[in-house]
Amino acid sequence: MAATFASSMDGTRIAYDVTGSGPALVLLHGAGKTRRDWHKTGYVERLKDDFTVITVDIRGTGESDVLTDLSDYAVDKVCADVVAVADACGAERFLLWGYSLGGHIGKQLAARTDRVGALAVIGVPLWGPIVDEVFGEFITSFVTKWQPVADEYKVGKTTETAKKSTIKGRIPVWVAFFQAMRDWPAIDPTAIRCPCMLVAGAKGETGAATWAESNRAALDAAGVQVELLEGLNHVQEFSQIDRVFPVAREFLTRHCYEVPV
Repeated sequence: MAATFASSMDGTRIAYDVTGSGPALVLLHGAGKTRRDWHKTGYVERLKDDFTVITVDIRGTGESDVLTDLSDYAVDKVCADVVAVADACGAERFLLWGYSLGGHIGKQLAARTDRVGALAVIGVPLWGPIVDEVFGEFITSFVTKWQPVADEYKVGKTTETAKKSTIKGRIPVWVAFFQAMRDWPAIDPTAIRCPCMLVAGAKGETGAATWAESNRAALDAAGVQVELLEGLNHVQEFSQIDRVFPVAREFLTRHCYEVPV
């Protein structure tokens, strides 16, 4: 899947590819993944007959530009990347399906624009703070471990071999990205402007399933479709396509009318 590039508002090049035909559907991957994972796991193949599937490398990942400053991952910039890709594809409105980090980006975007026709989020709470207690503890641990490596990379103290290894693993990217997310605003239940679905594995480490159970009444009142999948952890919320795909596809197909072809 050869990459095409869109230029975001700050000049960052964002890689994406397009497959299939039908209403536009943007897929956003999780941390540590790239747009290619949607292909490798089989989602694109299953979607392409019904949707124009647009898979995106979130800034700093895949074939998109590598950025290492906290300011590069301000929420407005990250959301603008998705809009830039949609513009490049001629998609005035689009459906959006985001896993983990991609879900966080999706809900931020859906709270900022009417261009998202419907939003499917996998594996993270739909409302509230982006960095909750669980995510906050992970960020603190990750940065404590990897900040020295990121600092050495940024000042050019690493060897060429180590530098390539560091960038391949995107350590400087995630040190910056995760810390920047602490400043992303919380999502109010009334902020998201489109129909929503939340898919969460009952064993997911992010606590999305527990959050959904605790907020069931409010989710029902807001018309949010909630699908809790027994036995799945956070990784499996994406990898177990035979469990996840049918419920997400049904939701997206039902809301195709929100997106002109």
